[in-house]
Amino acid sequence: MKAYIINLKHSIDRRTYMEEQCRKLPFLSIEYINAVDGRSMNTEERTIAFDEKEFEKRYSVKVRPGEIGCTLSHQKCYKKMVEEHLPYALILEDDISLSVDIKTVLEKIGEMMQTGIPTVVLLSGWYWYGNTTHLEGEYKLANVYDAFLTHSYVINLAAAKLLIETRPYITADDWYYIRHKGVKLQAVLPHLINQLWDGDLTTTVNVEPGRNKSLKWKLLNLPRLSTMKFLKFIGHFEEA
Repeated sequence: MKAYIINLKHSIDRRTYMEEQCRKLPFLSIEYINAVDGRSMNTEERTIAFDEKEFEKRYSVKVRPGEIGCTLSHQKCYKKMVEEHLPYALILEDDISLSVDIKTVLEKIGEMMQTGIPTVVLLSGWYWYGNTTHLEGEYKLANVYDAFLTHSYVINLAAAKLLIETRPYITADDWYYIRHKGVKLQAVLPHLINQLWDGDLTTTVNVEPGRNKSLKWKLLNLPRLSTMKFLKFIGHFEEA
């Protein structure tokens, strides 16, 4: 399986760390993707590459440079997949922590990803889900309602094509948006890969508490938040 690892060029320590982690994954074909550093982009560059106004409309907050960089970095992976016409690929950020053997599960996921249906399978936690089916051994495949985090997931070619945008305006881990765009969103239960919380790439859960919780945002997302609360109440929430 091809694996893209997103890594800021100047983060040599992260590159070294991931090279050590990848020794546990000899069955993967690894390619490092130079992450987009949103903090080094000027106003014109940001305007061309990212729609900040639409972002503010969606989240009721102004976008941060790190969020722009994270989204554009994942977009680079999708475009790379399409260029190479890969049927599917594993996307990793440079702050993952491997503690279990993932080979057998990844092979099983690879078999099911060769479909024309846009599909993403999360290997991370922090998701709310509905029904489940057996995947492999102790693992199940959960149908995801909503999720955060982007440090580890498998995506197929159909989904990559669907998610490529000229001027994206979402956080990379806006899986609710991605699901409503037409992607079949699933996750491994229990999750396979954890994240170190001091990484360079910023996702929704890395911002300070309350950032995306203005009154306007809460009102606009009341049905969504209510469903998430119910799913957690019945035990259908996988922590990170």
